[in-house]
Amino acid sequence: MTWLNDAEVQTVEDKQMEALAALKQSLTSAVQKHMDNTAKERNFDDILSLCTYATSAKPKFKAEGQAGVEWRDDVWLYCYAELDKVLAGERGTPTTQELIDELPVFTWPEAV
Repeated sequence: MTWLNDAEVQTVEDKQMEALAALKQSLTSAVQKHMDNTAKERNFDDILSLCTYATSAKPKFKAEGQAGVEWRDDVWLYCYAELDKVLAGERGTPTTQELIDELPVFTWPEAV
């Protein structure tokens, strides 16, 4: 017979918290990848790289960078609000694709 000490016992609540943390990690990673892939459409390394161009001296890059900053903010506001709803039991857990499909759509600015 093997005895477990208190540190080795995992409660149902602990398991639920771990599952929710894994879900959050999985979904936020997918959202990050989606934003990075969108930035790559115009040859930026990722969303972070795109956003750094908001301070560019070149109008084209400045406009694209600012659009990236605004979109990134909107995406994360939506994403975390929906994750909070899941955690509160106010909505079902979306699949990765369902969450991506719900996100604000990015529109590249017109050429400046």
